[in-house]
Amino acid sequence: MDEITLVNLLNKICEANDDLTWKLNCQYDDGQNNSIMQVKFIRLSNKAEISCLSFRMETGQILQGRHSGMVNFQKSMLLTDALLDILIYESSKLQISQN
Repeated sequence: MDEITLVNLLNKICEANDDLTWKLNCQYDDGQNNSIMQVKFIRLSNKAEISCLSFRMETGQILQGRHSGMVNFQKSMLLTDALLDILIYESSKLQISQN
């Protein structure tokens, strides 16, 4: 997975909801290009974790994932698609609250 695209999507989601921040951690790396990463979104106002997605860094394939208010993500889904879904969800929540 392209790291620049990943960081840009994570930042875009936090721009859509300025009460969110993200953390990216390496859960596993065997030194042979097999890395399991985990990204979390955390609500700044109360430090609550609202998202947790584990994925293969090399392919972007989700191993498990959830985001508060959404159906859990399927294992066959790509991280980019899941993050775009989260971006749309968070943007739509913002639009609803402004009306």
